[in-house]
Amino acid sequence: MDKPQLIKQSQIFDEKINSINSQFFAALDDFKKYYVYYNKNPEVNEFQNYYSSSKGQLQSLSANLFSTTNNIDKSIDELNTSMEEVAVDLEKEKELNKKLSDILTNLENTKNGSQILIDDSKTEYNVQYYQNIEILIGIVVVGSLLATMFKKKT
Repeated sequence: MDKPQLIKQSQIFDEKINSINSQFFAALDDFKKYYVYYNKNPEVNEFQNYYSSSKGQLQSLSANLFSTTNNIDKSIDELNTSMEEVAVDLEKEKELNKKLSDILTNLENTKNGSQILIDDSKTEYNVQYYQNIEILIGIVVVGSLLATMFKKKT
């Protein structure tokens, strides 16, 4: 059940209870009055009819209140069932969130690890590059020294 529907349903229950409440005390006063009249004068049909009518009205109000109470209890049970389902779904989502968070952490660690490997590879490449340049410079220097030495001898 969604929130607007719950609010509407609670307003309906509230109106029914207020309606029963406003009618109850008037009906109870009539019942007390006609109960006394009926018991003092049981032979008067008018008092008997009023007494039966007021008794029926009280019974009707009682039945309406009982029905409303049962409907409220039923709605509460439905809400409890719905909330239990939501709680189960929420637990499943929490577990999924934990698993996905772990996967994300692992991926970030893998990314960080690969970044370190890339940095290490770049450092090794640069070291090798400078060594190659040094060797090349050394070859050029040795070659030029040899060339100058062979030119002087000849």
